[in-house]
Amino acid sequence: MRRVLPAVVLLAGSLALAACSPQPSPEPTTAPTPAASTPAKPTTPAPTETESAPPSAAPTEPTAEPAPPATDGPAGLPANCAQAYSPGMQDRLHAAFAQLNPGRPYAWSSKIADLLDVIQGAPNLNCDWSPGGDVFLTQNAAIAPAQHDQLVRDALTRDFPGCDATGAVVDCQRELDRQQDFHEYERVVLDGDLLLTTYAANVDKALVDDAISDMRAILP
Repeated sequence: MRRVLPAVVLLAGSLALAACSPQPSPEPTTAPTPAASTPAKPTTPAPTETESAPPSAAPTEPTAEPAPPATDGPAGLPANCAQAYSPGMQDRLHAAFAQLNPGRPYAWSSKIADLLDVIQGAPNLNCDWSPGGDVFLTQNAAIAPAQHDQLVRDALTRDFPGCDATGAVVDCQRELDRQQDFHEYERVVLDGDLLLTTYAANVDKALVDDAISDMRAILP
């Protein structure tokens, strides 16, 4: 037993020294040098697609805006003469005159200077029907300022014999014969702030009156 014990002690001591010694670092390995090879014949590289940016989120559809209402002219008047008459009256006027607003130099709707002054300084719509020459029907719808109300009434009383211009609605008319072949008809309607003036020459009076009634029904 005495001969075996030292061997056991020696072996245990060796193991303890081995456990306390640092672990050697692994030797670096050198990658093998690749064998030289004959270079391949260069070829034209296939075109590559350009890398596109990742698709963004789908665009937001614009919110549909409500359709705008029909365009009005100044102060709520019709925007143009085509909207100032009913379709049936437009047909009659086109049949009688063929042309709307042909560009006559003096397309006046009244022969009274005071009324023309009020019209020119107010929102208004002028519609002139004429085939040319001394045949025409000119109508104007104006929104007369309140401060000119009495001026309009005084002009009607003065220039339209027998006209009563004191009521809430005033309707005055007169007929003139300047020459044998030139018959004039003028009519003025004042309804609140609406001043509707009409001047016609060599036109059937019934057609003129129908055009006035039709326009009054269309106007606000």
